[in-house]
Amino acid sequence: MGDSIPFLDIKPIHPDFRAPKQATDGSAGFDLYMPEAGHIPAGGKVKVGLGFATAIPKGYVGLISPRSGVGTKQTLELANTIGVIDADYRGEWMATLRIKDGEPYSWEAQARLLQVVVVPVPQIHLRVVSELDDTERGEGGHGSTGL
Repeated sequence: MGDSIPFLDIKPIHPDFRAPKQATDGSAGFDLYMPEAGHIPAGGKVKVGLGFATAIPKGYVGLISPRSGVGTKQTLELANTIGVIDADYRGEWMATLRIKDGEPYSWEAQARLLQVVVVPVPQIHLRVVSELDDTERGEGGHGSTGL
């Protein structure tokens, strides 16, 4: 009660900008429309501008990833695995794209290849200590809890 939904202010940069949109009421992410047609050469990668800048609310971060259909069917991925857009960044959103299987890939203008999920980021302080508290898991990692 009394909580208000923050706004994600978005500034068009490209003349063919189309505002990101959630595909359904239950969608976590906003689909991002490619402002221009593009091509990834075989075995290569390409850096593309997404045609807009934003003011993500303080206390939030935007996480860019491929839409699941494009990621699984065309094996599209971001060269850095996930894009992080910080709340204080005001430049054009960019993405470096590649195809996992190394095949060439092309898309048309207004294709929905990527999505952004905006999530809260808790504010924490870093503290250097000489010992950590004990847990049941301890130092077990990389499959130590089972498959």
